[in-house]
Amino acid sequence: MSRAPVPATGEEGRILVLAAGYVSIALLAVSGTLAATAVTTEARRLLSVADGAATAAADRYTVAQGQGEGTGAVGLVLTDAAVRAAALEYARDTGATVRFDGFTVLSAGADPAGSTAHIRLGATVHPPIVGWFVPAGIPISVESNARTILTR
Repeated sequence: MSRAPVPATGEEGRILVLAAGYVSIALLAVSGTLAATAVTTEARRLLSVADGAATAAADRYTVAQGQGEGTGAVGLVLTDAAVRAAALEYARDTGATVRFDGFTVLSAGADPAGSTAHIRLGATVHPPIVGWFVPAGIPISVESNARTILTR
């Protein structure tokens, strides 16, 4: 016994378009997730360098007489030049200038009281897949602070 052919309804081949659409949406989601992960990972790595640079800069204090409430009090003072020099030296010593594309010290200085070092670093991230659409990369910047304290 043979079957009669099923008449064509004009709906053949439509599933292929739907499947291609779903695959493209899935690929966009995966590439977006990879890009976000790459940017976040690089920002955390750069923040680690900024934390180390701020800590190193906080150790570049000078001892000053007459700081504080009493005239004979001794205080620790940070200068903008010392903080910037310490940040650049730390970045060079740890190889951050080579590890990060477009690495730069955006700002480095001390607060007006001279007790806290402020460091702001920048770099560029080139995420996978999305890098084709953003050839210049995605700029990131991080900030870190470290305070120097004199205790008895």
